[in-house]
Amino acid sequence: MMKISLRFVLILFWVVGLVSCGQKKVAEKKGAIVVKGSMENADGKVVELVKASGRKTVKLDQDTIEGGRFVLAADTSKFNEPAVLMLQIPNSPDRLFLFAEPDTEIEITAKNSLQGAEVKSASPTVTGFAGYLKELNQFRNKEMQLQQAYTTARQKQDQQEMDRVEKEYFALQDEKTRLAYKFIEKNKDNYTSALILSDLSFNQDADAKKLKELYDKLSPEVKKSSMAQDALQRIELNLKTAIGMKAPDFEAPTPDGKTLKMSDVLKNSKVLILDFWASWCKPCRRENPYVVEIYKKYHSKGLEILGVSLDKPGAREAWLKAIKDDGLTWKHVSHLQYWQDPVARLYGVQSIPSTFILDKDGVIRAKNLRREKLEAKIKELLNE
Repeated sequence: MMKISLRFVLILFWVVGLVSCGQKKVAEKKGAIVVKGSMENADGKVVELVKASGRKTVKLDQDTIEGGRFVLAADTSKFNEPAVLMLQIPNSPDRLFLFAEPDTEIEITAKNSLQGAEVKSASPTVTGFAGYLKELNQFRNKEMQLQQAYTTARQKQDQQEMDRVEKEYFALQDEKTRLAYKFIEKNKDNYTSALILSDLSFNQDADAKKLKELYDKLSPEVKKSSMAQDALQRIELNLKTAIGMKAPDFEAPTPDGKTLKMSDVLKNSKVLILDFWASWCKPCRRENPYVVEIYKKYHSKGLEILGVSLDKPGAREAWLKAIKDDGLTWKHVSHLQYWQDPVARLYGVQSIPSTFILDKDGVIRAKNLRREKLEAKIKELLNE
C-alpha cells in the first residue's frame, strides 16, 4: 500500500552538557534559541534539545527538570536560517518537534508528555510550524489506523477490503496536500512554508506546476532560504517530466547486456508505460500482477511496457529472478545503481513504484496510475 520513498524532513535527534535550570547562563549563548518549559510530574527527568546535522544528530543542550521547570539554550551562531529541532526525553518516545530561527524564545507547556504540548513564541516561524504540525498529526493518526486496517485485510487475503482501505488512504493524502497548499498560500512570508514546499517537492505525484506557482508566491526573503532553493531544484526537474511534456529519451543496459533506447521501444507502440520498480520493493511486487493482466489484455492492441529497475549493485540475479517469478514479459533495463540510477534521476523518481504513461508521440499523458485508473487511461489512449 505504501510507496518505498525518500521522504520527509522531520527526522532529527541530538546532545550537550547537563546544567540545572537555575544555573543556566542563557545570555552567554550566541544567537540563542531559548526554550523555557514546564512539565507536570517530571521532576528529575532530563530533557534535551537536539538537531540533525547531515545524517548525524547533535545535542544542543540539556537540562534536568526541577520544580516542573526546565530551560534550554542552543548556541545558533552557526545557523543562518531556521532549523528543525527536537525536544526529547532521552531513551523514550516522548518528543516534540520545533522549527525556529536564531534569537528566538519559545515557551513550552506540557502535561505528562511533550507530545501535544502547547507552544508559544513571538516568532511566526515557531507558531506557524507548531500549528501546522498539530493538524498534520491528526492525519498521522488516521494513517496509522488505515495501515493497521490494511495489514489486517492482507492477512485475511481480503482484496476487497484492501482496495477500500487503499482508496481511503490516497484520499487522505489528497486532503493532506490541500492542507499544505492552503498553509503556503496564506503564509507567504513564513519560513514554515519553505519547509512544507520542500517536503512536497519530494513527492513525485505532486503537481509540479502548482508547486512552482506556490514557490513564486513566497516572499523574496523566504525564497532565498536553502529549503526553498532545494525545493525549486526538485520542482524544476519534475517540470521536465510533468504531464504534457515530451518524455526525455534514454538508453540503458538490458538483462542480456545489450543497450536499449526508450525511443526504439516507443516507435513500436501506441502507448508506452515506463515502469520504475525493483526486486526489493514490496509495493512494486504487489502491484505487478495487475500490470501483467493489463499487459496481456492490451499488448496486442499497441501497449508496450519498459521496466526500469532500481536494483542495487551486484543484484543482477535478484532482478532477473523477480522478472521471471512475476511473469514480467515486457522489455527491461537497469544500470543496477539503486537510487543513483541515471534514468531514475533523469525522471526525478523519488519513490517506487513509479509509472509514466506515454502516448505514441512520446508525450507524458499520465503518471503513477494504479489498477482500474491505469487500465482506463490505457484504453483512452489506444482509442485516440
